[in-house]
Amino acid sequence: MLFTTLMNQVSAGAFAEIIYSKDIFNLDNVAFIDGTQIEFDNNTLYFGYASFLKKNTANLNLPSQCVLVWDIDGLDSFSEKNTAPAPLWAGNTSLALVDAKELFQVFNAAKVLLDESRGRGFYGEMMDCAAHSRSMEPVINLAAAKLGNSLILLDADFKILAHSTIFTIDDPLWAENIRLGYCTYEFVSAVQEIEAVKNAARTSDPVVVTCYASPLRKLSSKIFIRGNFVGIVLMLEKETPISSMHLQLLPVISSAAGDAISRYAPYLVPGNTIYQKLLYDLLIGAPPEEIAPAIAELQFSMHLCALSIQQSRYLGQKHLKEDVARELVRIQPDTRFTFHENGIAALVPLADAPGLSLEMTEALEDLAAKEYLRIGVSNLFFRVENFAARYAQAFRALELASKLCPKEKVSFYSDYAFYDLLDSTRERERLGLYCHPALGLLRRYDHAAGTDLYHTLEIYLACNCSIKEAAQSLYIHRNSLTYRLECIRNLTHVELNNSNVRFLLEISYRIDHFIRRDS
Repeated sequence: MLFTTLMNQVSAGAFAEIIYSKDIFNLDNVAFIDGTQIEFDNNTLYFGYASFLKKNTANLNLPSQCVLVWDIDGLDSFSEKNTAPAPLWAGNTSLALVDAKELFQVFNAAKVLLDESRGRGFYGEMMDCAAHSRSMEPVINLAAAKLGNSLILLDADFKILAHSTIFTIDDPLWAENIRLGYCTYEFVSAVQEIEAVKNAARTSDPVVVTCYASPLRKLSSKIFIRGNFVGIVLMLEKETPISSMHLQLLPVISSAAGDAISRYAPYLVPGNTIYQKLLYDLLIGAPPEEIAPAIAELQFSMHLCALSIQQSRYLGQKHLKEDVARELVRIQPDTRFTFHENGIAALVPLADAPGLSLEMTEALEDLAAKEYLRIGVSNLFFRVENFAARYAQAFRALELASKLCPKEKVSFYSDYAFYDLLDSTRERERLGLYCHPALGLLRRYDHAAGTDLYHTLEIYLACNCSIKEAAQSLYIHRNSLTYRLECIRNLTHVELNNSNVRFLLEISYRIDHFIRRDS
């Protein structure tokens, strides 16, 4: 059992307060500090008085996991705990403070919980953790602490469902997979060609896996739910060498993981339709010859667009995979989607329309507002084989909108394509050189004279050079606008009747806007 899990259960009556928690070692015992110990066991939770450890607080010898009555340096109550020296609970120490009158009560409660967990076995402990947390991250951390190595939970398509955090995963290959949230098609194909994987039985029996791309050996165990293969628990051999203990425990962990997902997190492994499988394969880079048979069997609209749906306020994968997905299908019943990059990647049929209808756009804006989402919309396309490239457009629209229009809920790539071009420029500092010199002249004049000619020209161009519309947008009289435009002509010598000059000025404003927002 992990320190945090145990103390949260013990502290239901507010007996103890966690000061610092570092869930690295699995707890399997409790003991009192008697003042004679020189070394402490990492898997034991120690109880006692801080003064029994050492009088000199600067060199206090704290166990890895302890519950203390603080009785030194005048610090004897929770209200004063923040004045204690920070090094006391830095590093790998897990520390909770308790009042002296409740020390023995907390000790007895912790002992009962540990005894019960040993009686139920590790499977029972993992299921208790899942029932309490209703998510897989604490369960995977608990298992990682027990094994002494990092764990990664993947679904059958090699999407990352969860991973432990108590040990740093710095293997370059798996660090990148975790960053992406999935494994690439090339990676999956290479793994499936490894003999140990190819010949593995359809059981949870652990398999030792090695590959040239990663320096670490792995131990894997398949996860089944009601007899169906749904994923893999993967242990990375780094902190602790693979041993018989790992071989015995990993099938228990995969069994508990399957049952925990089934009971408390079924959204993690939703049933994949043939459409979802196809879209996911396209996103991870499956070659054309692999996906051609699936495309031939399926029907798609004449015109298509892709959506990237991300959470603007994190409400969890359950919310995304159940609530948001259900609402998306209600809005557009023929929408096909899969889950990718911690969001939803959707393929929307447009029939013969050139883009999303106003009604559909408004429905997406309502969905985004109600469910705390941001939605990117790609350009129109015609072949489903182009889904990955168009999804990338939708995702880029969200990235650029977050800089340029952060309050926007639905962002169209067509509105940001030019900014995407600017963003791809390697020499970003040179972008300003492409701006029309009139902008620099107007900005300097405004600064010196306290005028607003720079903004006036921008609005005039945005209103298609309509005196009436521009004056209304600027809240000034038409004569005032005419006067300002004359000043602009005299200062810059630009010919606003020339369509090429107007184009260059409009582009320059976009570049200038992008540079200022990006800096």
